[in-house]
Amino acid sequence: MNHGLKGGLILFIFLAGIGNTPLLAQTNILKIASETGRAHVTRLDGKAAKVSKTSPTPSPVQAGHDLNEGDRVTTGPNSRIEIRLPDASVVRFDEESCFELTSVSADPTEKKRDVSVNVVIGKSWANVARFLGGRGGFEITTKTAVAGVRGTIFRVSVNPDASAVVKVYWGEVVVSQKQLTPPFEPSGKLATPVKVPGPHPVSGPHPVSMETWTFIVKTMNQVTVKPDGSASEPAPFSAEEDASQWVLWNQALDKKVAH
Repeated sequence: MNHGLKGGLILFIFLAGIGNTPLLAQTNILKIASETGRAHVTRLDGKAAKVSKTSPTPSPVQAGHDLNEGDRVTTGPNSRIEIRLPDASVVRFDEESCFELTSVSADPTEKKRDVSVNVVIGKSWANVARFLGGRGGFEITTKTAVAGVRGTIFRVSVNPDASAVVKVYWGEVVVSQKQLTPPFEPSGKLATPVKVPGPHPVSGPHPVSMETWTFIVKTMNQVTVKPDGSASEPAPFSAEEDASQWVLWNQALDKKVAH
């Protein structure tokens, strides 16, 4: 696992030595209200471990535990986890996934939220609560892309080579290339700043170069991001071809989610 990933699609973070952590298998479901600045583990099937800012040694995660900004969580084999964020959004992660809570603040009174989850590897599913008229946003990032949303359902898969796929099941997701800071060329020289183009209609999916790109991905469409940060334009996918056990499990749980 590469622990130095710093570009790309905002979503998962790194996988930390879970195999050496003494964890008890469990299947627990809890209904817990979110608090500003914290996330709660509302379901855990199997094993998970976390590394925090104050404790670099992996420790077991259990249903009902709080997760804070900066926590990095990994799931073990045959394990899944569900977390509820302060804005009432729900995010789930499949087995052998790794993610970091970059920011988890939300203030319903001021209609302000700043939620960002960085995914390093694995599969995630997000059921994002509406936060109408508010400031800030909700992002899932990976090494090469950023997915910003408001009131939608989508999933992101990050592969070991840092490639990623964003699939939208309902609503719209703005997916854009994650820029390196500072931008650079292969030669190591600073690159000339590039103006970010707005979303535009497309005739069909085809590869988009490493130049900065942004897409609005609508219901039942997907975007594939390659390890180098290039991407294919949005293309439709069918529910039948995507009816994996992971997808069906999430769809069943979404029926119980109330925002």
